Amino acid sequence: MKTHLKNFSLTTKIVLSLLVITTIFSACKKDWDDTPIEAAGIGYVHASPGTGSLDFVLDNSKIGNFTYTNDRGYYAAYPGTRIIGVAKKDSLKYLTSGTATLKGGSFYSAFVVDTLKSTKILLVEDDLKAPETDKAKVRFINLSPGSGKLDLAVEGNATALFTAKAFKEYSTFSSVNPSDSYTFQVKEAGSATVKASLPAVKIEKGKIYTIWAKGLSSTTDSTKFGLAVMTNK
Repeated sequence: MKTHLKNFSLTTKIVLSLLVITTIFSACKKDWDDTPIEAAGIGYVHASPGTGSLDFVLDNSKIGNFTYTNDRGYYAAYPGTRIIGVAKKDSLKYLTSGTATLKGGSFYSAFVVDTLKSTKILLVEDDLKAPETDKAKVRFINLSPGSGKLDLAVEGNATALFTAKAFKEYSTFSSVNPSDSYTFQVKEAGSATVKASLPAVKIEKGKIYTIWAKGLSSTTDSTKFGLAVMTNK
């Protein structure tokens, strides 16, 4: 059965738990089963520094093309065991792939991580339950190859939001107060020295965000170490 995919824009982030995909199939007779199936939602993020434009693939069907730090929101996918992979743009050869079991009504982010010769897919389940009243939710993921354990903090706050995340480790979502202009800072675990900052980030009430450490500490170009933010919902 071919997977049909629908892209939801970053601005709307439609909640797929309210969406059903109707699958229609026939056996060796003329009976049809049009029972609705609740979709899973999967989003793809290019987090592999120094790797060119990539095609993300689900069950051998191309989803779309992505450049470094780019994400395009969630796609609807049939639940069950799926093949998730990534290839160079317009190439039929996987750089990396693997299987994952997607649950109907659940959401996932598939990050392509590490450098070109070592690319991997990190699949993370996204908790898109609404934040507490008048709050937002934020999580932190360390996607900087070769980095040590990292803390994420807000400028002016003595206590870090998240601590000691090694490469490919991530936190759960935590409630934070909304703000028109947060400056997020990433530091070596337990250190007061700021490695990189992400200024003027607007965190809105009722929304959900992922902040991730990106890039390489050894470079000074577009692949240099830093922070990125995406809106999950």
